[in-house]
Amino acid sequence: MQFIDSDLDFPISSAVVHNGRVFEAVVTGIPDGHSKPVAGGAAAEMTECFRQLDILLATARVDRNSICTARLYLADVLNEIAEVNQVWKQYFGSHPVVRRAYGVQLQAGMRVEAAFTAELPE
Repeated sequence: MQFIDSDLDFPISSAVVHNGRVFEAVVTGIPDGHSKPVAGGAAAEMTECFRQLDILLATARVDRNSICTARLYLADVLNEIAEVNQVWKQYFGSHPVVRRAYGVQLQAGMRVEAAFTAELPE
């Protein structure tokens, strides 16, 4: 098992590769080294999530086309999903990832948290 972007002060990793074939990551709109999300609302936070995801995917030697599933957690899913969808479409283009979106309470003033699963090549 490979843990990626681990933080011992806050005992989590941003991503993990297990069984040598599965990549899982959780990202937020909070950049590394900061305690609050980027300004600009859900769309800006989703953009930051994708920036972080690209770094984690590169560490695992794959790209966004390897992603197969996603889970979105939004502070106000009914009012923010449309703006998140615009960023989503730009990022994934014609790669139709299976996605679920949930309305939840998030910490630290976040509007968005996202989890992704990708398949790694053999």
